[in-house]
Order: sequence, then structure tokens, then C-alpha cells
Amino acid sequence: MRIGFHNPFEGAVGGGDRYLFTMLDEAAHLDGADLVVLSPRPPDPEAWERVGVSVDPEAYVWAETRPSELTERSRGLDLLVTLDADVPTASAARHSVCVIQFPFRARERPDERMLAAALRTAGRQRAPAALASYDGFLCYSDFSRRWIARRLGVEADILPPPVDPPEQPLRAQRDRRILGVGRFFRGAHEKRHDVLIEAFRALDADGWELHLAGTADASAAPWIERLREMAAGLAVEFHVDAPRVELLDLYATSALFWHAAGFEVREDRHPERLEHFGIVTVEAMMHGAVPLVVPAGGPAEIVDDGQTGRHWRTVDELVAITRELIADPTGTAALRDAAVAEARRYDTARFRATVRERVLSLAGSP
Repeated sequence: MRIGFHNPFEGAVGGGDRYLFTMLDEAAHLDGADLVVLSPRPPDPEAWERVGVSVDPEAYVWAETRPSELTERSRGLDLLVTLDADVPTASAARHSVCVIQFPFRARERPDERMLAAALRTAGRQRAPAALASYDGFLCYSDFSRRWIARRLGVEADILPPPVDPPEQPLRAQRDRRILGVGRFFRGAHEKRHDVLIEAFRALDADGWELHLAGTADASAAPWIERLREMAAGLAVEFHVDAPRVELLDLYATSALFWHAAGFEVREDRHPERLEHFGIVTVEAMMHGAVPLVVPAGGPAEIVDDGQTGRHWRTVDELVAITRELIADPTGTAALRDAAVAEARRYDTARFRATVRERVLSLAGSP
């Protein structure tokens, strides 16, 4: 059987790549599977490994594919699995599944509002024909599911991203470190590292450090430089494109995890600027770093305020809650234990089992 995995996006590797190519790795274990990666850029196994994906390069071939070429490229496939953030390109495969990250419809500038309205209309018009070529749709969270239904008019099944459990026992003793993880970029659902630096300056906690980690492409260089300027004089360390082993060590040794995606964003106006799921939050929880997140988008579903972490809405609130946790080691330890237990719901083994049952099984069906 022949299975294709389509990623239309270019730029830094992120959570979508991890989701799609974990499926690819699972498909590589199928007997007689002939796998092809369809994408505009060649596969980058080294970048995949930085986000936790390791696939044998001999298990697949690559076919350069632009989104407009997908229909023709998909002919002859028994199964196509594609990643998208809009109405997907029609598939000509025997069976097809689309992973919709989030339906990006809104436009950033006021002068694009009329264009956005026109695109929404066009999307609805072409959606029936394109969507009819897919057996089903997947999304990361209930937040994404609701907006997919509202903007694209289709129902998607929720399959949260996979998270690998720690290989070593969790450390009870934690460094006096706050960790923030997220791809360095501007626009859309940016991770607001600038807000974290502002909060850390206000925190002024003796002996504590803030570590910021994430992937980045060449376009992010000016933004990273700006962040470094903001952090001048503070105990802030940057880990840009850090190896996976380094990131896992940061998770395992940090006491707290800060996440600011969605800060001061109104969901009714710009839901695409919110975190679609929040895989790094789950990773932090699974490794024992207590999460402090903006209660919007995916993180609002992941973190139960006061039970598995804390919610914050303003910089002052983030600072105040952090000080409370620093001053209450016993209460923080209880949050840590509950967070670890909750994160196990997203174990990669469960993700792979679901993929085998609900997605890859289509390749062998009539």
C-alpha cells in the first residue's frame, strides 16, 4: 500500500510537523507500506529530532509538492494524510484524512477585512467539493474543533498531539528556574516571549533564572535580537534551536513553566492568535514543571487552575502567582504531582494506537 504525508508549510519546524511525522513513523512499522513525503521543502530529519520526531530516512521518499500540485500528486495513493490551516486541496487518493491545525481566516490589517470576507465566502463555495474528497478530519483541541466548524463548516475529531514520557524518574528537587518554550516568530499565534521577559524583570526574584527555548528560522533573527536587548541585565538565557536532549533537561530540572501565547487576545476577534493546543505545556507538565498559562485556546483545556497549574491574565497576576508558588514549596509540589498525572493522558503510545486504528487502517480498506 502507498501512503502519502503532505505538509504544505515552509519555515521553522513546529508542532504540526511533529504531529504529522509521528504518524509517518508509525506508518513505517506497517508491513508492505510504501511511504512518500509530499512537501515544498525537503525533509529535515535533524530539525524533526529537535521537536521529538525520529524517522528512519530509508523509510520514505520525498516528492517536491506545492499545495496546488497535491491533487495530481495524490493520485495512486491508498491513503493521503495532509496538514492544513484552511479548506484543503482536493485529494485524488483512494482514502484521505486532513489534519486541520486551525482555520486561519482573519487578516491582520484593517484594509484586508473585505478580502477576508471574500475569502471566507470563496472557502465555503469550494469547501463542499474539496471536503467531499476526504474521509475525515482531525484537530488538536475542542477550541480548534469549534472554530473549524464555525469557519469551514465541517466537524473534526479531536486527536491531541503526542507527548513522550520522560525516560528517567522525575526529579523532586528543582532548579530555581522558570522555563518558557515556543517557536520564535512574530504574528499569528506568536509565543510572546517579550511578555515573559517583562514579567521576569518585575518578578525580581533573587537567584531565579528565566530560560527561553524554541526553534527559529532565518526570519526570526531580528526578533530574537530584540528579545535579547529586552533581557539585558537580567538572568535570562536563550536556547535557540537547542538539541532535543538539552530541551528535555530544561523541562526536567525547571521548577516552573511560563506560557504567554494568547496574552491580551480576544477570541471573538482573533481566535487564530491563540494557542491551538499547547504541546510544550503538556511536555512541561509531564516532566514536572508547574505550568502558568493564559486561560485561552488550548491551554485553557489542558491546565485546571489551582489543580494542575495556574491561570493568569495580566503581567502583574503572573508575577504575583509566581511569588506565591516560590513561597509555598509544599503547595507547588502538589500542583506538580497533579500536573504529571494529567499530562499522561497525552502519552505518545496512546496517540500512535489511535492513529493505527482510525487513520492508517484506511490504507488497507476498500
